[in-house]
Amino acid sequence: MKGKGYVIYIVLVGLLTASMFLAPLIAPSNLAAFSEAQSYYAPLCHQLTSRSLCYFPEKGSVEDCITINQFSESKDSVVNKNGVTGYKFPVCSRDVGIYVFMFIGGIVFAFRNRTDSKEIPPAIWLILALIPIGIDGGGQFIDLWESTNTIRLITGAIAGFAVPFYLIPLMNRWFG
Repeated sequence: MKGKGYVIYIVLVGLLTASMFLAPLIAPSNLAAFSEAQSYYAPLCHQLTSRSLCYFPEKGSVEDCITINQFSESKDSVVNKNGVTGYKFPVCSRDVGIYVFMFIGGIVFAFRNRTDSKEIPPAIWLILALIPIGIDGGGQFIDLWESTNTIRLITGAIAGFAVPFYLIPLMNRWFG
């Protein structure tokens, strides 16, 4: 029997992740729905264009929304990069890594543990997974550097992958 907490986790994180990718894909045909999706994610992310990824339908690619790697206060959802229109993901590149790898980690959890497991791993593994995001985000916060979206994506992925190994057992305890 699958753990109730596991099922709730996979469904919620799966919906969050799928809709995050769906938003820029629907933008060319439904700008109103795209804007609505951007607003739904606003409480979860700063949505800065310079720290985000965009979908460029003409090129069929996902890449940095802007060419230069400088901090900008802009939160534009639709960008023009070298004459090509792009649509920003509703969360920044770090959050893309977090949410995608929270989902992937949840799938891996089922292969490594019983889905109804209530056993929480030692906290040291979570701490180690959060160190890269802490160093990169902290360095940006105190203006030591401006990180690239690739680094943000990687540090988010490391942290996101660890989350389900702690959150699923907690959710199994709450909903079990």
